[in-house]
Amino acid sequence: MMKAIGVIAISGVLGAGAIGAAVKLTPAAIASSDHHDWERSRPGPDSGRVAILIDALGRTDPVVCDLIADQLGNFWWDGGREGVGRLASTSPTVQAAKDSIGGTITDERAIKRLVAQLDGSNVCTRRVAAKMLGESSISVSRLNALLSDPSANVRESAALAAGYGDHHDVRPALERALDDRSPAVAAMAAWSLGEIEDHASVPALLKLVRAGDARVRLAAIWALGAIEDPKAVQDIIATLRDPNNSIREMSAQVLGDIEKADAAAPLERALTSDADARVRAAAAKSLGNISSPSSGPALGRALTDADIDVRRAAAEALGDLDELHTAPPGLAAALSASDPELRYRAAKSLASIADPATTSEIVGLLSSTDAELRKDAVEALGSIKTPAAVQGITRALNDRDPEVRKAAAEALGDMNDS
Repeated sequence: MMKAIGVIAISGVLGAGAIGAAVKLTPAAIASSDHHDWERSRPGPDSGRVAILIDALGRTDPVVCDLIADQLGNFWWDGGREGVGRLASTSPTVQAAKDSIGGTITDERAIKRLVAQLDGSNVCTRRVAAKMLGESSISVSRLNALLSDPSANVRESAALAAGYGDHHDVRPALERALDDRSPAVAAMAAWSLGEIEDHASVPALLKLVRAGDARVRLAAIWALGAIEDPKAVQDIIATLRDPNNSIREMSAQVLGDIEKADAAAPLERALTSDADARVRAAAAKSLGNISSPSSGPALGRALTDADIDVRRAAAEALGDLDELHTAPPGLAAALSASDPELRYRAAKSLASIADPATTSEIVGLLSSTDAELRKDAVEALGSIKTPAAVQGITRALNDRDPEVRKAAAEALGDMNDS
């Protein structure tokens, strides 16, 4: 989960004069923490800083506002105490103001300002306020009350806030919000439960996956994937047959997140027969995550799929299967594909599988311009150990890359020791 709050381009939106206002921090104060949890330990912005930020974002271009809103939750690197990597003309006051946004908000007036914004007409500033409120010291009882507010906008925003920061105690209220009359609120509550990742929420989320509003169902399925509870697998497998393409795609992705072997066969069927290429590609990727060698034939057939993204996903997934020692014929053929990405993924998988029948193709990888791929080829040849493989490794002793040469020497050494 994204915990630290970073803002890029705020100085451009607010202006240096505005940023300098309402800042009570000094550069020394904000640079003194070297701990990993410095985001939470530092003082957060006060009400003046929050008001300046919200008001300025409300006046700026909507695209700029959304770009900044996207950055709330992302860590930024400020060069540390010495400011390495920072422009020499950077204002210490601006830096202190920016860094204050990354702290936990404890100023009660600032929290009230954020709460008031939750029902605002500007979707972007409402989103910013919700994310910042999630990183504040707002009490559980107050957040629970917001989740029951008469305004659907407030309830949705409060659910978004609950997904940020450490708000596990709000879980019961979020589970109740799954039955909210507003699909937007229910969907956001499901997302937040996924961020909290408490297995106790699985039964409540499972009630939503089969029927109802598509947005709510998508959020519930996503949340189950974030929690990664095996008890959800059978219900999600059933949604692989849903009429909604997006539901099927999300279900295929989530089954790969949970990585339960029971899902392999249903995903193979989806890979083979689903009419939507996005679903087939998601199924191929998830089969790679599950890593069952029995999925090799289905993934091999997918190398001839009409969609390039499906072929790429299948080629990569083949290399992720455990104990797969026989490469499908189409994998070697993919080395001659017109698509460079497909060629690269096929090459990586051939090196991972290390099938003796593909020795000549793996030796051919030693001519690649990619040093990492050449190193992979050397390691594969070290596993094959045939005379042709040894010749290829010996050739790699003269490779221009030191890591490849080192891999070749180690491979030959391992063979001599065995």
